[in-house]
Amino acid sequence: MLESYVTPLLMSYVNKYIKNLKPSDLQLSLWGGDVVLSKLDLKLDVLEQELKLPFTFMSGHIHELRIHVPWTKLGSEPVVITINTMECILKLRDGAQDDNESGSSSTSRSVSDSSKAVAKPRRLQQAAPSDPDLPPGYVQSLIRRVVNNVNIVVNNLILKYVEDDIVLSVNITSAECYTVDDMWERAFMDITAPELVLRKVINFADCTVCLDKRNASGKIEFYQDPLLYKCSFRTRLHFTYDNINSKIPSVIKIQTMVESLKLSITDQQLPMFIRILELIIALYYGEIGGHKEGEGEEPSVLVREAGAILPGMDVDLENQGPSQYSSQDLYMQSGGPEEGDQGWVSWAWSFVPAIVGEEEGYEEGLYEQGEAGGIATNPQQLTPKDPIVSIGFYCTKASVTFKLTETQSESSYYSPQKVKSREVLCLEQEGITIEVLMMGEPFFDCQIGFVGCRALCLKGIMGVRDFEENMNRRKEDAVFFSCGDSLGSKGMTYLTNSLFDYRSPENNGVRAEFILDTATHKETYTEIAGMQRFGAFYMDYLYTMEKISAKGSQEEVEVVSAVQETSIKRLVVGPLDVRLNSSAVHRILKMVTCAMDHEYEPYCRPQPEVVEESHGAATQEEISSLEEFIPTRLTCLTLLEISVTISMAEFNLLHTLMPVIMGCKSSQAAPGPVNSPAFQPVRPLPAVQFQVERVNVEHSVAMYAPELVRTVSGMSQPSDNLLHHCYAHLYLKVFGFQAGLTCQDSTGRFLPLIPIIPSFSTALYGKLIQMPSYWSKRSSVLTRECIFELPHFALQATRAQTLLLQAICQSWTHSVLSGAPSALSESLLREVHKAPGVKSPGPSPTLEGSVQNLELKLCSRATVKCASGTVGAIKVCARTPGSADGVKEKLVPLIQGPSDTKELHMSRWLNEIRKPESLLAPDLLVFSVQVPQQGDDCRNSGAVLLLSVQGIAVNVDPVFCMWLLHQPHRGSGRQQQPPGSVPVAKRREDEASVGSTPLAKQPSNQASEYASSPAKTKTVTESRPLSIPKRVIPETTAGDSWTTSEERMKELIAQAWDVVKRLTLQFELQSCCVFLPKDSLPSPSTIICGDIPGTVRSWYHNKASMPATLVVCLPQISVLSAGHKYMEPLQELPFVVSKPVLEEGEAFPWTVSLAQFSVYTLLGQQRSLSLLEPMGCTSTLAVTSHKLQSCSEGGHSFVVCLHVDLQPVHVKCSNPQVQLLYELLLSWSSTWARLQRHGILRQTPSMPEPPVGAALSSPVRSSAGTALPDTSTCSPSADFGSPTEGDSVPAVDDGPFDDTVTLEQKTSSIGGSSGKVSLWMQWMLPKVTVKLFALDPTVKKTEICVIGELEDLSASVDVQDVYTKIKCKVGSFNIDQHRYRCFQPLVQGAVGGKQRN
Repeated sequence: MLESYVTPLLMSYVNKYIKNLKPSDLQLSLWGGDVVLSKLDLKLDVLEQELKLPFTFMSGHIHELRIHVPWTKLGSEPVVITINTMECILKLRDGAQDDNESGSSSTSRSVSDSSKAVAKPRRLQQAAPSDPDLPPGYVQSLIRRVVNNVNIVVNNLILKYVEDDIVLSVNITSAECYTVDDMWERAFMDITAPELVLRKVINFADCTVCLDKRNASGKIEFYQDPLLYKCSFRTRLHFTYDNINSKIPSVIKIQTMVESLKLSITDQQLPMFIRILELIIALYYGEIGGHKEGEGEEPSVLVREAGAILPGMDVDLENQGPSQYSSQDLYMQSGGPEEGDQGWVSWAWSFVPAIVGEEEGYEEGLYEQGEAGGIATNPQQLTPKDPIVSIGFYCTKASVTFKLTETQSESSYYSPQKVKSREVLCLEQEGITIEVLMMGEPFFDCQIGFVGCRALCLKGIMGVRDFEENMNRRKEDAVFFSCGDSLGSKGMTYLTNSLFDYRSPENNGVRAEFILDTATHKETYTEIAGMQRFGAFYMDYLYTMEKISAKGSQEEVEVVSAVQETSIKRLVVGPLDVRLNSSAVHRILKMVTCAMDHEYEPYCRPQPEVVEESHGAATQEEISSLEEFIPTRLTCLTLLEISVTISMAEFNLLHTLMPVIMGCKSSQAAPGPVNSPAFQPVRPLPAVQFQVERVNVEHSVAMYAPELVRTVSGMSQPSDNLLHHCYAHLYLKVFGFQAGLTCQDSTGRFLPLIPIIPSFSTALYGKLIQMPSYWSKRSSVLTRECIFELPHFALQATRAQTLLLQAICQSWTHSVLSGAPSALSESLLREVHKAPGVKSPGPSPTLEGSVQNLELKLCSRATVKCASGTVGAIKVCARTPGSADGVKEKLVPLIQGPSDTKELHMSRWLNEIRKPESLLAPDLLVFSVQVPQQGDDCRNSGAVLLLSVQGIAVNVDPVFCMWLLHQPHRGSGRQQQPPGSVPVAKRREDEASVGSTPLAKQPSNQASEYASSPAKTKTVTESRPLSIPKRVIPETTAGDSWTTSEERMKELIAQAWDVVKRLTLQFELQSCCVFLPKDSLPSPSTIICGDIPGTVRSWYHNKASMPATLVVCLPQISVLSAGHKYMEPLQELPFVVSKPVLEEGEAFPWTVSLAQFSVYTLLGQQRSLSLLEPMGCTSTLAVTSHKLQSCSEGGHSFVVCLHVDLQPVHVKCSNPQVQLLYELLLSWSSTWARLQRHGILRQTPSMPEPPVGAALSSPVRSSAGTALPDTSTCSPSADFGSPTEGDSVPAVDDGPFDDTVTLEQKTSSIGGSSGKVSLWMQWMLPKVTVKLFALDPTVKKTEICVIGELEDLSASVDVQDVYTKIKCKVGSFNIDQHRYRCFQPLVQGAVGGKQRN
């Protein structure tokens, strides 16, 4: 009796997957109690059919299979199934990638919801049996107990996967599954009331994962270190049933615990490891091996279907033979194409009856009825309730170690190569949790969390031994990334409510409650709760599907298809501290270069968008349902308390890594090994630090974007709601961002932050249209939009701080081939990081600048690109610190905008009542730009530029020169040198110097290390070029990129003409008033901070010792293109111009107006003297062009006309003004000379330029000797005697112009590609008056005035191809002299006269 039930149950599984078995022999052996089967072959085709993955089995063997059945103790001892040595080898199915690439990417998503709903219930209906339970009795309960307590033991399980040159092998020494009691101890258990619980444990011992590379013949030349070596973990399974006769458990919990997980990845394994990850991602998204229905149907769908199929996978107890495959055959036939990817889940669930103790059913007759169409009942009536499935993975400590390998040959020729690995980088995590909770289709939730995470450097990198055992460096110095807390402070919160938590309900005999409601889930699992449980990282991914019943459902399809899907991902990253020093950066970039060292083809190439023909307009019902609810996928990322510290480079060998990362081939990159100096840590080590309080990123996109876009793009007038969901939206908000300088002292601690950028917040919004090819004919629809807002941004720094910042940047951007570090001035460090209580000899002023209310908007359509923006205000001031001697802190305003400069062109504003600067002042800068897209339609209108700039006040104060010229004070007993030339410690001088001992330590390696470098060295004394700084990112070679100035000018003119030839221009610039005081003008405390006119006015009235000041009021400028009417400069994008420019050249002539240009001086004691009376001009600019017929390159010929009408010029000058001008000129010329002497104006002050001989080895341009002469300037010293350009000098009829270059030749050479320029300019000036004042030395209190007048001045220049004509005309000219006493009218002098030309 017992044998007739138990034997078929065991034989069904054995016979289904193993070849060439005789059921009669197996049955006889089973009755004996023990079965031993050796050298078995698996039925590979059956496995492939049931897995339904794009893999094929190359081989599958079982060395030995043992089955032990204790017939006499079936009620108290388990049946034991033992498999000794099972090996399977898989590979990717041939054509799996081709099949995917041949089909359109949209096909996988084109299955409608209704068709999905129809196909699935049909399969559920056929698979779900309604057979009655077995007759109750002793046999049934005994069978259930036997099945519930089956022990499965697998010894030496080997799985291999091969692809290209990759061999991935998984070896598990032993795995055992057995039943346990409520204390998780091995026991013989049964499902009993009232608990109705079954517990099982699976122990995996010594799991080893290897990843190796094979050669073309398929052999592995040398073996890499295992990815995972002898890792053991245990899995607990907990099944809860509703009643004792339930076929499927109502709650399933499967959770795995790993105490220690140590991964090891070498540089050769890294590309292969990334390839395996790409394979997993491609499988998940259905990019290979068949089409997936779309992400909207989340993995929870698979569980529901698998759960419904469970009874169909039961084994018929009476019919053992081919008929037992009928369930599988029917499953294969009933499923549509969209069901292929779910077979492997169903196959895995087919083994659940042996685990969960499901009752056996008689499904054969049911399937026969199903095939004959005998079942006509509602499938929903037969579908069992979806079980709640909870899957968890927990790891106490995990680490990933990256290693660099090098091959070593043995002494014998025939001995194999050995690989020696060197650990360079380690990533450690603590308290890892991965939990999945799902209930069929309606609910899926995945939570991932880390308690702590950190990364640290190990040993040396690229020849630099920075973390060797003998370095005696602290472990904290090696950590460059840390996030979250430690397990010691957090406790075991990562195990909360798991089967490994003794406080969980399951371990206390209580039935667990699960949150399966969206609203309750969001309230419970908040970001705060997630960070309290974990601390470093928390992710919550929630997918729900809510079924909505239709109002009047005629068909079942409508009922099922009315679903509302939501997908929300929330990610939170806790306190994050990143320290990027030389050791960390070189290790990270080395791993990046190793990861790029492969030639694998991608699994799936992106398919071009194919615009499908519309299937007809959407019905009103479909539109209304879309309006009611559109499923979206929302992702929210939050970063909390971020700190990023970038230290000065202690060594820099990036010139060997960056070319590879930038795309150069390995053969073109610099050699790998570098003869580096012995490493010594630099202390103190300056650094730049960035801190952010919070970053929020939010991304939303429609779940079924292709279907939605096809529907909406076919509508004539879609609603705003539908259009909104056709975009992908991105929101970025940054709070509390600040940056500054810090320094790592000898103890490894960082000093308090010196702020350079004070805390500010900003926001960014962007949206991008989905499937843009569907919108190419809808010019009114935006394709992309971006909005940026910056309420306030400030910058403050002393000169020493900027020099230190410059030194830190150059330590990274320039590297020395020897790897020697950049040196640094100690005095500079001392000044930036002052010790408390130490007096500074001369405090440096601090420059402070701020920008307020910056807004920028960018958008584009199919026809135009647009941009608009505003800048509210800009202020720059210098703050001179106070001292203990009673000198107060001073604030000197330097730039103020907007400023009311309308009245500043005359000095009388100083004596009038001036309104204070209003808080409601207009924005400083307002602009709108619209540029047509380059499309097939060349008749679209030209570009439009609307720009308005308000008045700006500038105070060119001597304190700014003091800030520029400030140099760090020399330290005691040390010679002061420019920054970048003095090492921090004496020990570094020998190492950084050329020809020092460390460079000569390894003479045997020098030939190979610099073999590919043009500057090849043989002796130490010849290695000087190697100490020249080299740019990390190489430039192109001089022969490729060096074009003459003339060619660059041609390109510039051609590009400029393309921009302006149809440009509608409206440009307004209010007057900019520049104050040049002889001495500093600090702002009084009574004046609003930064008000420059108010400061000058206060000094003018209240200070007897106001320094002499020169005031230059630059003109108001207005430029309008032809036919354009004034518009507000800030427009809603995109905007329409009343008269768009359609034809080339129609935008001309431009009208350019300048007004209120004046110069005057303030000389103290409330004296103001005019130097240049207010004046202006009106000019007209016209440009026309036509293509040259004779030019093969399509050059242009330009005709430029400029007419200028100047207003009368009135100049006055006196001795005090001349003296002020001379003093200012002397001061600024000396400042300029000092700036050049200190090298402040040079691009790389601390990096010497290489000699000419080293030009090949260094991409830095060496000297003027290698530069071609700049022939685009009209310098009289330029040598034009031997022209080399084809058309720069006419070749015919040179005549008298052989030795000199005429103006028309010069202009013709810059007229585009072989183009010509004709130029006509005319100036009209009605009158020029010059008055010179001086005291009469012979008579007291008497002044002499000399007046010179010129009237009716005009000049014109006409430049043509064959001649140049210049005309000048002066109508009249006279000089008068006057003498007058103070407070008396003017008296005519004896000298006077007129001279007419």
